[in-house]
Amino acid sequence: MTAKDLRSAKLGTVIGAFFKMMVPLIVILPGLLGRAVLPFELVSEPVAQQTGAHSYNEVLPLMLVRYCGPGLLGLGVTALIAGFMSGMAGNVSAFATVWTYDIYQPLIRKQATDAHYVRMGRWCTLLGVFVSIGTAYLVMSFRSIIDYAQVVFVFFIVPMFGTVVLGMLWKRTTPAAGFWGLLAGILASFFLWLWVRLDPSAVRFVALSADAKLGMADNIYRAMWSLVANVVVTVVVTLFTKPKPAHELKGLVYGLTEIPSEGHFPIFKRPITWAAAVGIGFVVLNIIFW
Repeated sequence: MTAKDLRSAKLGTVIGAFFKMMVPLIVILPGLLGRAVLPFELVSEPVAQQTGAHSYNEVLPLMLVRYCGPGLLGLGVTALIAGFMSGMAGNVSAFATVWTYDIYQPLIRKQATDAHYVRMGRWCTLLGVFVSIGTAYLVMSFRSIIDYAQVVFVFFIVPMFGTVVLGMLWKRTTPAAGFWGLLAGILASFFLWLWVRLDPSAVRFVALSADAKLGMADNIYRAMWSLVANVVVTVVVTLFTKPKPAHELKGLVYGLTEIPSEGHFPIFKRPITWAAAVGIGFVVLNIIFW
């Protein structure tokens, strides 16, 4: 990889980080505006099902109906559907690809034709769609979509973060350690969530405080325990399994990858400059909205 290619890859990640910091604004601002201007009170999803009132999840359609004319209303609904279709297509495609080429082919059916793997990918896509429909009904038991999103995030993204970081920075990490560490993190998060779900008072043990409440404290501390379980299991399994040869890890692990110099680029074209700007923006936003 040349210095120019590396710079482009880094800048792509940094640009994505800028947009990622806007997500809370995009998610929270419509809800705040809806609460201020709508002539009725929004309630949680379970309460809405019992009373027939409008829930937090309906704030965008309600705002569109209230403030947009027929043309803009159609455009807004089209944008919502397009966003859903784009996200759905990306997630289902990723699900089929990871299952077919990262799990099914290397572990279950190593020698098969391309047509066979294409069929497997199609069936996996169909299964993914039905699973998505099922989870849509599962969301209805949560107070809002954002609560559900936080739970799913802690289930999968936090353990994956630990596995990816260890795999990138520690060349001793083995594939078996990555698998068992990821599984341990997911199971730890799931069982802690189930424990609190069955016994809400257990949140004081998960969050290490008798004053902890269900919701954000529960999610944050489950994320911490999930990451701890992931890292501990990954390290322990790594020490008892054989690592891959160094030549197979070139380009994948930080210590074994040659990084071209970016010193000849102007300062405002260097990824480190914009990464620092992202870091400063992150700190400032956390101070403002603490």
